[in-house]
Amino acid sequence: MPLEIIIVNLSYSLTFVALAIREIYWLRIILTIAQFGQLAHAYLKLDYSKGFWTTIFVIINIIQIVILYLDRRDLPIPEEIKDLYDNIFHTNSRREFLKFWDGGKVCQLENETVIKAGDTQADLLLILNGKANVMREGKKIATLERGQFIAEISYITGNPASADVVAQDDLLFYTWSRDTLNKLRKSNPATMGKLDRILTLDMAGKLTR
Repeated sequence: MPLEIIIVNLSYSLTFVALAIREIYWLRIILTIAQFGQLAHAYLKLDYSKGFWTTIFVIINIIQIVILYLDRRDLPIPEEIKDLYDNIFHTNSRREFLKFWDGGKVCQLENETVIKAGDTQADLLLILNGKANVMREGKKIATLERGQFIAEISYITGNPASADVVAQDDLLFYTWSRDTLNKLRKSNPATMGKLDRILTLDMAGKLTR
């Protein structure tokens, strides 16, 4: 059997295997190997048009493979927030989480009201250290601690908060502005979809307590 026939059939076989793989990273790797076979076939047949376009396809696939590889790298999570990632944001990749985290900033309050009943929560708040009391009609109905969101029901629904949230002594929390999260929703909807599920689970847990 001529070499060119072996090469082209092997290339088509690898293409078939690639298309049967759901994981995009390995799909592109195997598809690129198959395209090298097509490139060799074009060289043997002196088919310059096929060779030119196959070369373009190979270059594009190699670039995408590099991008996917960089996205898949196991980036380290800073020790001070590792428990938050493990317990809350673990459905995100480490790269997704770190990009999301970098969009926020640390805030600090001491014995101050974080949000008042009747106000609408504009930003997303997550407690880092300290505690906050949820107060309704002067009575404490709950205490929020590290890893819990503040007034996320108001943030999600856009409705006014139903209770006051008051910092207990020194409260350190992380905040993301709505504008920042809206921009992230447009640029990376998958990450924001995971955040929506996290907030929904947190909200459901509070409502069932």
